Amino acid sequence: MELRINQQTYQVEAEADTPLLWVLRDDLGMTGTKYGCGLAQCGACSVLVDGNVVRACVTPVAGVVGREVTTIEAIEADAVGKRVVAAWVEHQVAQCGYCQSGQVMAATALLKH
Repeated sequence: MELRINQQTYQVEAEADTPLLWVLRDDLGMTGTKYGCGLAQCGACSVLVDGNVVRACVTPVAGVVGREVTTIEAIEADAVGKRVVAAWVEHQVAQCGYCQSGQVMAATALLKH
């Protein structure tokens, strides 16, 4: 299937119900999106789909065909995302850092809507 991720097109072979998270991490090597709880509760796996936050751990890959997916790897290409990352660094928000990518994605989406 064809996926549009970070403004690039990728051809992937995966079962339609495979979670987007595993396609991003295992098939495409985009490891900035993290696995946390696997239940869409913690947000570590958050990505943007057409500008809206979704939990990649429970989003079937077939559900994003024909849509624009943005991961943490490309968030600084977005003007708002770049400002969020700058603020994160300036205010030393990060603790262990594991779930920070999901938090940055959620903050970016919030500020854009």
